[in-house]
Amino acid sequence: MTEIKYSAALTGEPFLFYESRQMARLKLSGRNQQQIREEIKSQNLFQYATEKSLNKRINAVQKRINALDETMLRFLAEKPSATAKIINLYAIMKTNKLMLDFMIEVIGEKFEHNNLILEKRDLNEFFAAKREQQANIARWSDETVAKLKRVLPRIILEAGILADRNTGILQRLTLDKDIEKYFRDHGEIEFLKATGTRV
Repeated sequence: MTEIKYSAALTGEPFLFYESRQMARLKLSGRNQQQIREEIKSQNLFQYATEKSLNKRINAVQKRINALDETMLRFLAEKPSATAKIINLYAIMKTNKLMLDFMIEVIGEKFEHNNLILEKRDLNEFFAAKREQQANIARWSDETVAKLKRVLPRIILEAGILADRNTGILQRLTLDKDIEKYFRDHGEIEFLKATGTRV
């Protein structure tokens, strides 16, 4: 069995909701990957002051967008922000193993046991366990891990699951009925649990 590679990419590729929504709309309009890249750059659709991080961000968002089928793309492009952010979180989980594990092993477990506080200890234990289990995570610098301990809560804050960064209070998401049905129909039970949906 090949070892699954975990990536620390989230340190430079945060939630990127606005960017993902823009790209979903471009893809639904029939443009190919190259056309999308060119349009984002020429029209400055991501509204970045400099082009320094633009290519990296375009690559990250394209990877996430490519993990979604047309139904999910439409949800991301067209649903109200609160709902579209849930799809964005799903796309991050589909393309980043660390985020997926964090959502299932930490957040999903919290909801299952009705323990609605995310503590610093939870993040420390999660990363300590991953460092023991995964050789490449064990090689990450303490600085990288410290950054990720800040990024993961920020992502779930933007998705609406973390209600308050200071207190660590978690809240169950109320899913749009179309979205809940989609996840149930596609067997995405772990994702539903990670949003606090009762299954």
